[in-house]
This record gives sequence, structure tokens and C-alpha cells, in this order.
Amino acid sequence: MSMLRRRLSRLAAGVLALAAIEGAGAALAQQMPAMPVTVANPVSRKITEAIEFTGRFQAWPQVNITSRVTGYLDKASFVEGSLVKQGDVLFSIDPRPFQAAVDQAAAQVKVVQTKIDLTKANLTRAEELRKTGNVTDATYQANLQAYQEAVASIDSAKAALATAKLDLDFATITAPISGKITRQLVSRGNLVVANSTSPLVSIVALDPMYFYFDLDEASYLAYRRAAKGKKDPDGTGPELKAEIGLSDEKTFSHKGTLDYLAPQVDAQTGTVTARAKVDNADGFLTSGLFGRIRITIGEPYEALVVPDVAVGQSSQGRYVIVVGADKIANIRPVELGPKFGKFRVIKSGLKPEDQVLINGQMRARPGGQVVPQLTKLDVPETLVPDQT
Repeated sequence: MSMLRRRLSRLAAGVLALAAIEGAGAALAQQMPAMPVTVANPVSRKITEAIEFTGRFQAWPQVNITSRVTGYLDKASFVEGSLVKQGDVLFSIDPRPFQAAVDQAAAQVKVVQTKIDLTKANLTRAEELRKTGNVTDATYQANLQAYQEAVASIDSAKAALATAKLDLDFATITAPISGKITRQLVSRGNLVVANSTSPLVSIVALDPMYFYFDLDEASYLAYRRAAKGKKDPDGTGPELKAEIGLSDEKTFSHKGTLDYLAPQVDAQTGTVTARAKVDNADGFLTSGLFGRIRITIGEPYEALVVPDVAVGQSSQGRYVIVVGADKIANIRPVELGPKFGKFRVIKSGLKPEDQVLINGQMRARPGGQVVPQLTKLDVPETLVPDQT
């Protein structure tokens, strides 16, 4: 029993000692001097908001070159991977069978034309003899029928000649568009089948290049509101400027214009496909490249800006610490806008004359006194949207 009493005595003594230490700590905290912190007034700047998405470049048009006639491939007249212009000769199919068909069709036209001349002469004689009664009506009708058949057959012969000439022209395959040509997929000497599903080569247009991406529903609505009243050159849709950055670029250096928006929201994904047209005169951009697109939306507006490090977060939301005239640090709830580099837009909750704590947050206790050291924020006149 005495052992138990001794243990209880030691425990009571420990509790009293801990209470004494805690009391001394609290008293010391109350006696701590106010700590220096850096404060600054928020800066007013004109803000233009933007939204960003990821997507890929896609060339358009892209043409698979096939032959319109069947024959043996005789020659290829391009360098693989080079730029070709519309109308450049790409392939030649052995033209001799097609030339022979043209000659045969031309000869048939001459035959029919000779027949027309003969039947016309016979008809003329029959008409003269009919006036004097020296030819029967049956003979006259036979000559008339022969002439009409000859005239009708000349159209068929001329159509056959035109078809033969067209096939001869098709034996020379030219580029239907300008762009970069792929490697040759069929070599010289192979039989080429008309309208085959296997192309001889493909051509990909380079300028302009198109950038496809998907808008979520909220961004789609913001896009439509921002585009309201703005039309592209042909008056069919919204005209909004866009900037695109490649995967290895920190800036959005490629300029474009949004020229297409899908007519409906995809019910499965809740997104809308959009497209931007980008100039590519130097041919640097190529189909399949990944990129980020930034679209400026809405009209510019005036807003207060503070360093992003001045913004904190609690269970109640975002806040900044404001130091009043009494040098007391107080938490001020704020509504945030977009981030521009190291600066953050404050949409509401601050006034221009407020002194916002920008350095020394660890030394400032809400409701405690501080020693504010006022500084001036160096905010660029033109803010670049955050690229992270």
C-alpha cells in the first residue's frame, strides 16, 4: 500500500510540474515582442482571362493517291518526303495501251463520219427522185433511216473517243493538292489496278495546319458567351484568337484562330470538339504533334493582384493576411481569379488600401501584433497567363 502511495505521489508531482511549464510557456508567448513582416498594397491591373486545353495537330486535307486506270507503273517523278505542288506529275502509267485506244476510237469516228456523208448523199438523191416519182416511198424511208442511224452513232463514237482520251490523261497521275508527299508504296513495273484501296502514295497538306481539342461543358459555355457577337470572315461562326505551344515550348508562340465547333455535346464524355486553324508557312508543324492551346475569353477587366505566395488555404476557403492600422494581423477571406505567373488575381475581398502580408506568414499569428514593413509590388503592366 505504501508503494502505491509513493507512485501516486510521484505522478501528482509530475502533473504539477507540467502544468507549471505550460503556464510559463503561455506567459512567455504573451510577452513575446511583435515580429517584423513584409506587407504591400495590392496592385490594380487590366486582366484578360484565358482557358487552356491539350490537343493534337492534324493536317487537312490529306489525300491518298490511287490510279483511275489499270496499267503497269512506268515512272515516279517525285522525291519521297519532299514538297509537291498541285498539278505536279507524280506517276506515269505505260501510256501505249491508252494511246492505241485513242487511235482506235478516233478511227471509228472517221468511219461513222464517212457513213454519215454517204447516207446523207443517198438521202439527198432520194429526195430529188421522190419529187419526180422515180423512187418509191419505201426506198426514201430506208435512206432516211440509214442517215438518222449514222447521225446517232456519231455521238456514241465521239463519246468513246472522249473516254479513251480521258484514260490516256489518267495514265499521268498529278498531285491534286500541294503538300508533303510520303514514301512511294508501289514500285515501278507493278500492275496498278484502277481505284484500288491501296494507295500509291499520300500527300499531306501543311499550310494551314489544324489543331483539334475537346472543350468541357463549362469551358464550352464560357467560349460561347465570349464568342457572342463575333464572327469569322465568312460569317458562319465565332472568331476567337488562340495561342498554341508545343510539348517542348514554355511559351505559346504559334498563333491561330478558332474556326470550328462541333454542333453538339458528346453525351458520353460531356465534351465538344473544337478546332483552331494555324498558319504553317514554314512547314514546321506536322500532323500528330501534341500541344497546348490557350484561348482568350471575355473582355478585359480591372482587378487587384497580389503575389500568389500571399494566398493561404483553410477549411473555410482561400484567404490572405491583412495588417490593419493597429498593426494587428487578421485573416481576410478572398475570391480568387486566374494565376498569372507568380501573381494571383483577387476578384473580391480586398481593397486597394489594404496592406497584405507577403512575407513572414510564419511570424504572424492571426489576432497578434506584428511590425509591418511596407514594400511596393513590382507587377508588370502586361500580365502573361500562367503557363504551368
